Amino acid sequence: MLITAAVVPGPPGLVPELMGSAARELDDLRDATDLAVSRVLSDLVVASAGSPLPALRSVQLVVVGPGQAGEFLAAGPVSFASFGPDVVVPALVQGQPGDPQLPTTIMVARYLASRDILTDPEHAEPWASARWLTTSGGQAKALGERLRADRIRVGLILVADGAACHGLKAPRAQDARATPYDAEVTAALASGRPARLAHLDAALGGELGATGSQVWPLLAAAAGSSHGDWVGEVLWSGAPYGVGWTVASWRRSCE
Repeated sequence: MLITAAVVPGPPGLVPELMGSAARELDDLRDATDLAVSRVLSDLVVASAGSPLPALRSVQLVVVGPGQAGEFLAAGPVSFASFGPDVVVPALVQGQPGDPQLPTTIMVARYLASRDILTDPEHAEPWASARWLTTSGGQAKALGERLRADRIRVGLILVADGAACHGLKAPRAQDARATPYDAEVTAALASGRPARLAHLDAALGGELGATGSQVWPLLAAAAGSSHGDWVGEVLWSGAPYGVGWTVASWRRSCE
């Protein structure tokens, strides 16, 4: 069952060494991303230590990016040489080989893992046993339903971007629909209501190049449909390079 979740963007620009002199432009985004990720891992550590029920004692970190359904061995070292400077993220498990075919979103998530462990070494264990997946659409919904039904308590990190059509310098042609679409996504994430995520226009998201539209069905299905179960918080939102990026945290309500 899902107990905690974070939504983070997946640009390689989150790695400061790849940004050169412009690295500081994304410092606030990195800080928000670090906080969202740390919350998920902290919740898992607490859950692992505090459960009186043996059947529910196990916890699992699941990291998911958009794309064709697949699972990756991402505990080895990760190199960002294909993006410029050869920044190497150390292995999560000593001796684990690297995989040069990792999707960019998984590579970025691995970088976020290294930042998190550097700050909170106690988070290393759940990172080392994490599952690294890509999915989309109906398969994403099915995966979410499986996570919800599983008695293992799950912390979920979704790596996804918003519309890629903000402004003249965006990766895609400027589109006036980008701003209201991303505003709707941000509002849905802030609401903590799975139903709002489930009703986002996936077709429109696809037209706008929003990779998040591929994975929102996962979070909506994993979180369930009951109102009041979740507290959503948006920690950062913007489109500094023409792509909508949102950082959000979903945690179980204490009420």
